[in-house]
Amino acid sequence: MNKEHELLIIAKNSNGIVARIMSLFNRRGYLVKKMTAGVTNKAGHARLTLTVDGDDKSLEQIQKQVYKIVDVVKVKIFPESGVIRRELMLIKVKADYKTRAQIVQIADIYRGKVLDVSPNSVIIELTGDVEKLRGFVDMMENYGILEMAKTGVTAMSRGEKI
Repeated sequence: MNKEHELLIIAKNSNGIVARIMSLFNRRGYLVKKMTAGVTNKAGHARLTLTVDGDDKSLEQIQKQVYKIVDVVKVKIFPESGVIRRELMLIKVKADYKTRAQIVQIADIYRGKVLDVSPNSVIIELTGDVEKLRGFVDMMENYGILEMAKTGVTAMSRGEKI
């Protein structure tokens, strides 16, 4: 049975490393649903978190294939539990003088931050797990979503495990 998994890749931050990793996924027919990338605490290394669909067998294959890429240092499949997962979302919602206070109140409940207010809209920043963001989007659909941007999932194992 296929389900979403997060895959951590640590690689030397060389020219084209992200392109080489994504090329492997494309060649093998694996769909990357979300991706985040950035530097790590170790100089000269990049950290990529990919969200992919797959069963255990295909995930094992993906892991083996990614390890073959020059400059890849570590590949880890995050387990379902014991992991902190977060996404960042910016959402622009229709708002007028009648609905603005309601929208801001809902954003406060979800621990969102109002970044911009204009006569016809509000932009809110929200960080959380996938379910929290989905719930907020569902609430905002009643007001009218004008625009939305989300990062991919960033994940990290709990405790001192690396």
